[in-house]
Amino acid sequence: MKKYIIPVLALIATGCTKDFETYNRNPYGATEAEIARAPQGGNELVNLQRMVVPLQENAYQMCFDLAATPFSGYAAQPKFQDDYPIYKPRVGWTNYVFDDTYSKQLYPPYFILKRQANGDMSKYSFAWATVLRVAITHWLTDCYGPLPYSQMEAGKKQVPYDRQSDLYKNMCEDLKAAVNTLKTVDVTDKLYADYDLVYKGDMRKWVKYANSLLLRLSIRMSDVNEAEAKEYAQFALQNGVITENADNAQIETKDNPAYKMAVDWGDSRAGADIVDYMNAFSDPRREEYFTKVATRNANEQFFGMRSGINSVRADIANYSLPKLTKNKPVVWITASEVAFIKAEMALKGWTFIGDTAENLYKKGIELSFAQHNVLLNNLDNYLNSTATRGDHNDVKQPAYNATFSSPITVKWENSATDEQKLAKIITQKWIAMYPYNSHEAWAEWRRTGYPNLLPPTNNSGGTVSNLTRDRNGKDRGGFRRLPFSTEEILQNGANRNAAIGFLGGADTGGTDLWWVRR
Repeated sequence: MKKYIIPVLALIATGCTKDFETYNRNPYGATEAEIARAPQGGNELVNLQRMVVPLQENAYQMCFDLAATPFSGYAAQPKFQDDYPIYKPRVGWTNYVFDDTYSKQLYPPYFILKRQANGDMSKYSFAWATVLRVAITHWLTDCYGPLPYSQMEAGKKQVPYDRQSDLYKNMCEDLKAAVNTLKTVDVTDKLYADYDLVYKGDMRKWVKYANSLLLRLSIRMSDVNEAEAKEYAQFALQNGVITENADNAQIETKDNPAYKMAVDWGDSRAGADIVDYMNAFSDPRREEYFTKVATRNANEQFFGMRSGINSVRADIANYSLPKLTKNKPVVWITASEVAFIKAEMALKGWTFIGDTAENLYKKGIELSFAQHNVLLNNLDNYLNSTATRGDHNDVKQPAYNATFSSPITVKWENSATDEQKLAKIITQKWIAMYPYNSHEAWAEWRRTGYPNLLPPTNNSGGTVSNLTRDRNGKDRGGFRRLPFSTEEILQNGANRNAAIGFLGGADTGGTDLWWVRR
């Protein structure tokens, strides 16, 4: 990391002269204007970027790979199948997602940046920090529901929780204010380039990212507060979202945490759900997503591990790994995801989207193919596929077989119902977001009921209802949220108890969040 060292100007008085400043200025020093523009908070901005999708391996495992990937259908954990995968996570693990992120990772650097800017959103370092705050908070609130947000202050531990409906509004308003600042930054201003791990100081691209994040929040709240969701979506589209893969938000790394989980540690394998869908669709992205494993006949195939299976530690070689390298970038949000969000908005009849759901759906798939360097001459065959996913057959461990069917296909059919079209949009978005956006995948599954996922082999959650499918084809039940941190009982007990009253249900894994239409 480049260190900025600002030399002190050595001014030696030699007599009165109108050219005093010119004669006595150190030609190798910094002017007062340059000193004023020294990049404050650079290291803090780096730390916040590293937590949008955690790059530190323990934080990634505890906050993403354990807490979201089994529920999203993206992965299974061969060493930890008796915890999250069967709806019985350890209390210390569910606490960690909040305790470590809030007290150690998010707010210490954020409050430094806020203090440096005196809380002034017109300072673009603080506007940028606010975008990152929202980017981290949105997956946290989609774990727990209500959280402390609008009344957070440095050093304050007794903080009221925002209702999730208010929290979403506050995050959206913060993004709007940040966008209004960032879009005024001069294109030549690269003051923070050395601290920008994503866009190298290009605030125009951060504007697109912030608006794309706002679009993501808008679709999440669209089923329960459509009026405000439409307002925020219009703002985002008017100010510019990510539409090309060149603007995808991703962070370079030499120590990819998902690689470490799966390859170095052997703690994660590709999930049965996503592999089974992509096998059924003969999806050409499989070559970029998964490794192959040998079957009984010595043929190689892509094969995923079912969530919640037992006694597989010696057999993990039977299951595909995510196809990653140590230096593969970690992806936050892409043009493909944005296209799918717009497709659902168009399906809802939001006329300001400016395109049809069908066109945007196909564009989302095309962008995902291009992102993963899959030849586009495969696209037409894929878009016309009417194959469906069937039973899960474990060729090495038949005890883990499961009877399963889903009517979801790839081919867009104008005669289909809106519900059937929604199932296609969400399923393709889910495939496109693999592997890093497990929280987004889990949240969208809870909101929409798609794609249809396998139930775990065992439900030990007690208060968590079994995963079922309703008459409209949506998944219902399953693990819906993390219980609030028990550490907060000591630190912030009265406010935590008040937040339980905001849930509309018990503080358990079986209670839906605000944005799920009941």
